[in-house]
Amino acid sequence: MLVNGVKALPGDPLSATPVISVTVTSTNAVTGRISIDNSATAVTFVPGGDNNFYGTLEVTAALPDGSHAITIEAFDTMGGGATFEVVPLFVQTGQDLIVQGTPLNYPNPYDPGVPGATTLISYVLSKPANITLSIHDTFGTPVARMNFGSGNNGGRAGYNAVPWNGRSDAGQVVGNGIYIYLIIADGRVAAKGKLMILKK
Repeated sequence: MLVNGVKALPGDPLSATPVISVTVTSTNAVTGRISIDNSATAVTFVPGGDNNFYGTLEVTAALPDGSHAITIEAFDTMGGGATFEVVPLFVQTGQDLIVQGTPLNYPNPYDPGVPGATTLISYVLSKPANITLSIHDTFGTPVARMNFGSGNNGGRAGYNAVPWNGRSDAGQVVGNGIYIYLIIADGRVAAKGKLMILKK
């Protein structure tokens, strides 16, 4: 099960209109139901094209602020089945945005001299927002700036992971050293992290 394209984990924030995608595999036809909080809907998984039954389902929900639970139940014609539940998940549209936990990047240290290599800067947002990721050297000089729209990777509720190629906005590979990145949500610094550039 993916929520807005990302695996949902207990305690994750949700957008108010999450897209829930479910995939099942079975050698037999599969039916089941999806429950969001106390509301259950019967579903039939549409088969795919491989030798085994491969079913997918996509549902868009509209959720109020608060704690929610998503449960998927799938059963085949032979009586086999499974239940998958993620609880709690939180919608927090009415509150100020926060970055949950500590932003991280990997790899760190990062070598931008490796062709095609990037470092992924990851963070968890409590709700969707327009995000600017601003990278600075230790003197505070801006090096690179990236913008992400609300609801897209970089600006969606929950887990975000955005790549940086170690280049300035002018296209030059930055020098060795420590860099600070700021996660700016709708004009306010919500969190910051630290990464190291180490070219070999």
